[in-house]
Amino acid sequence: MKALWLTSSVVCAALYLTVSMADIRQLPVDSATPAAPGGPDPAKFTTEAHWETAGYNNQEIVYTILINSQDSRIIHCSTELHGFYLENGQKVSISDRQNSTIFPGQQGKAGNWLGMDKDSGATYKVTCHPR
Repeated sequence: MKALWLTSSVVCAALYLTVSMADIRQLPVDSATPAAPGGPDPAKFTTEAHWETAGYNNQEIVYTILINSQDSRIIHCSTELHGFYLENGQKVSISDRQNSTIFPGQQGKAGNWLGMDKDSGATYKVTCHPR
């Protein structure tokens, strides 16, 4: 019985991951998180990602996701990042989640990721809710 429960949990987790990855690739850059039925209006925000160089002699590539609040309320955002980087010729997957609080009309940074480049297949998904 334990083996059946464990197997079904693993299958459900795999299906969830597959659906989550598909959602990430299809999400438009400018977005609003839908509100729950009968709940407050959805948060209004836009996102943009930047590749920059930094470090000594500008040899490090930094991937930054910016969130611009267009809402009159404080919003709390969750940003998921997926991609990969090369280490000793091997492709290494990276996955991260960052939370941020953004005040009305302000811009916030979801994070800075090092070691990836523009060919790393980086995708992200930002979800924001008013508080």
